[in-house]
Amino acid sequence: MVEREHNVRIMDSAFQDCVEGRGGILVISGPTGTGKTTLLHTFAERCLEADALVMCATGSLVEQALPFGVLDQLFQSVSQYAEYNERVVELLDVGAVTGSLVKESADRAEEVAELCRTLSAAVLREISNRPVVLIVDDVHYADESSLRALLFLARRMKFTRVLLVLAEQDHHPHREHSVFRAELFRQPHCRRLRLPTLTVHGVRQLLGEELGAEQAQALAPDLHAATGGNPLLVHALREDWMRIRPGTPLPSDDQLGCGAFGEAVVDCLHRGHPLALQVANTAAVLGESSSPELISAMLDTDVEGVRHCIGTLNSTGLLTGWRFSHHAAELAVLKQVEPDTRRRIRIRMAARLHEDGAPRQAVAQSLITAGGPLPAWSVEVLRRTAEDELSLGRIDAARQCLELAHGASQDIREQGALTTLLAVLEWRSDPSAPLRRFPMLRESLRHGLLSQSDAAIFLRLLLRHGGMAEAEEILARFGDLTSSDDPAELGEIRFLGRWLEGSHPRLARRFPAIGLISAEPVNSMSVSVSPHYQAAEVLAAALADECGDTIANRAEQLLESCPLNDSTLEPFIVVLCALIHADRTDTAASWCDVLVERSATFGAPTWRAVFCAKRAEIALCQGDLSLARERAREALQHMPQEQWGISGYAPLAVLLRATTEMGRLDEAARLVRQPMPQSVLETRAGLHYLQARGHYYLARGWLHTALNDFQLCGELMSEWGVDLHNLLCWRLDLARVYLQLGQADRARALAQEHLGQTPAPYTRAWGMGLGVLAAAGEPVDRPALLTRAAEELRASDDQLERARVLADLAYAYTGARDIERARRTGEQALDLALRCQAEPLVRRASLLLERDLAEFLGDGIPADGGQGDSDPLAALSDSERRVAALASQGNSNRQIARRLFITVSTVEQHLTSTYRKLKVNRRAELPSGLENFVVDSA
Repeated sequence: MVEREHNVRIMDSAFQDCVEGRGGILVISGPTGTGKTTLLHTFAERCLEADALVMCATGSLVEQALPFGVLDQLFQSVSQYAEYNERVVELLDVGAVTGSLVKESADRAEEVAELCRTLSAAVLREISNRPVVLIVDDVHYADESSLRALLFLARRMKFTRVLLVLAEQDHHPHREHSVFRAELFRQPHCRRLRLPTLTVHGVRQLLGEELGAEQAQALAPDLHAATGGNPLLVHALREDWMRIRPGTPLPSDDQLGCGAFGEAVVDCLHRGHPLALQVANTAAVLGESSSPELISAMLDTDVEGVRHCIGTLNSTGLLTGWRFSHHAAELAVLKQVEPDTRRRIRIRMAARLHEDGAPRQAVAQSLITAGGPLPAWSVEVLRRTAEDELSLGRIDAARQCLELAHGASQDIREQGALTTLLAVLEWRSDPSAPLRRFPMLRESLRHGLLSQSDAAIFLRLLLRHGGMAEAEEILARFGDLTSSDDPAELGEIRFLGRWLEGSHPRLARRFPAIGLISAEPVNSMSVSVSPHYQAAEVLAAALADECGDTIANRAEQLLESCPLNDSTLEPFIVVLCALIHADRTDTAASWCDVLVERSATFGAPTWRAVFCAKRAEIALCQGDLSLARERAREALQHMPQEQWGISGYAPLAVLLRATTEMGRLDEAARLVRQPMPQSVLETRAGLHYLQARGHYYLARGWLHTALNDFQLCGELMSEWGVDLHNLLCWRLDLARVYLQLGQADRARALAQEHLGQTPAPYTRAWGMGLGVLAAAGEPVDRPALLTRAAEELRASDDQLERARVLADLAYAYTGARDIERARRTGEQALDLALRCQAEPLVRRASLLLERDLAEFLGDGIPADGGQGDSDPLAALSDSERRVAALASQGNSNRQIARRLFITVSTVEQHLTSTYRKLKVNRRAELPSGLENFVVDSA
């Protein structure tokens, strides 16, 4: 009875007056859970101890429509007297009293009077023997008939030994009892007692009874703030604290919401008026958006009734304003609301917010919380919210919006567009994730329900995973699909043709209609500013062999003016490709570094992998082998090969070429062993892979195998009608093989053909071509050709090819007996080779500088394009080179014999001849350059 002592004294005084013959009425009011029932029970026990007759009843919402339900409970105490029992039961019969008190007609007045006199007589009979205490709890739920009877008794008990004690909820809507309450409070012997919630001091006192003063002092403020001082909630919260984590701060909201505190909160609500329960439920569902007006709209009731209920809930301690005092209480209430009810309220709230022009994010949040199915109007809201979320890098939230929009859409075409967006969105996190969307996209495409722009996106996704056959089907019927006047979509269609020319030239050649669409003139300014359109124009210029500042400026303008997102990703990649093709790798490298970092901030591992792969390609073109290897490996780590699909052969090609040029042939061998799908050879990535693999075979000395790859590369490019002068110099690759095969004339013809078809602005391609032409020409012509080649390569960013040409030039100067130039040029070659980390080239340049140059005076550069007659290794036959190379790697004579399918004796003969020619005495003294001549038995 903490902070209830004053009320107890008043009740005891009223009972004493009753004993002395002064009847009275006590009305105890207070919020739910403040201890009214406990107070009544305690008072009833004391009255019983004083030998009073205590007659008790409790009102119930369930029995409120039952006439005389409360009186029936009260008079159970006197039903033992036979002279009253029969008559009381008869009068209290539901059927009898319905007509007498509810209808209250004139001809029933006598029946009413007889009933009340009979019931009063039953009470008054007891007065002569002992005082009578009538206690009715929750009187606000009493039936109308019982209330009228109690009023009859109340008017006649002022000077009797009868005490009527009623308990009611504070702030309860008493509209149906307004006459009863008005008449009751008019009685001079009626007194009202209020039971408020506890103060902080009261909470501390209540806790101190079990926890001790110190612990109660520490916990009281928090418990009071969480419960509003409601004793029922305080007891429940204390119970949870004792059970879950005694001696520590309050348990978590989730723990409280599922514990005794949560149960007490729900109990409080169910004891109150039904409308107050609905208001609390709705407030819990609405959360931070809750307001009296919004709650009223959700419940289709007047706002004043809602405000009254909010006042009731505030007095109970559950609410502060129109928000729950403690989040755990909100969780407990929300938990007991039916899922369908929660969804219905949230959808109605979203509709209301949408109608009122609330921020789109607030509307979408309500829709997301509601979950599906959602109304059709929500599709556009969710779709635009997904765009907002993507701009902030919140991929999961965007995906959730699109999933809900897809579920809400009733339009099949719209569903196809949303499916396409979902596929693109999922691709940025996991390239294999869109595969589950393909069946629906196929179905939409089959029925002609995909637009051209969505079909273009689906086409690119298919091609990444090697779906060539399906891609051809799409291209075959592309013109029959729905087109659009939307500038962005028109730009995407124009982009498609250029993208195919750059990445899948075979398809572009087979379906020229797509290229014609891309080549159509555009009159609309809104289309020409589309990122897809601009990227298409930049790539078209690059493929048309336009170089210089024009392409670089247009590319940078696009990269600077557009943000990185799902829509601009492909245009950015295409623009980087154009810069590489146009020999502007420095610009491409700077922007690619920026895009790698941006993709990391967006939490898009696929984007990062794609840009890492492109950065690796740029680094390879610049001769930065270490960076090329690092970025290619990073690309394949961010996205495993199985997720890349066939597009993964682009970074794999870079990694293979870089490791080969670095002399890491064992690492390269592991890459070559990976199986290659046939569909790879229908892509530009496949061409790069063929070239890289050919160079690996060439480094191994497997000349005919290398020749096959280079020839196939050239055949495919000729078949497709493409010639990537600066990227895939397949004629020069073939020429290098023919040089090692001793066919200098064929090598010279290929080098001349390469130079004849390469426009002058491509300095890298020109420098490489001149270098090979020099190797295939006469020794006397080599210094001039190589000097020119070095100048061309100086204007490019490819340090590796420049180092290679400088090394050749150093040997050419040696052949021309220009020792000083040879040494100076060799040092430049060595410095560049070291920077490129091209170990084989480092060894070759070092070999020239470590020995006396005079020893190597000869005819200049040999037929293999790298070592002239002055090179001591040039004196070895092919068989001697193979044996010496294997010996330098530590193989025994028997191992060499097994490897080359020759006898041990033959191995010994070759080694003896090699030692003599190289002027060494044992295999440990063999020059390290022999590693470049490792060959198989073929």
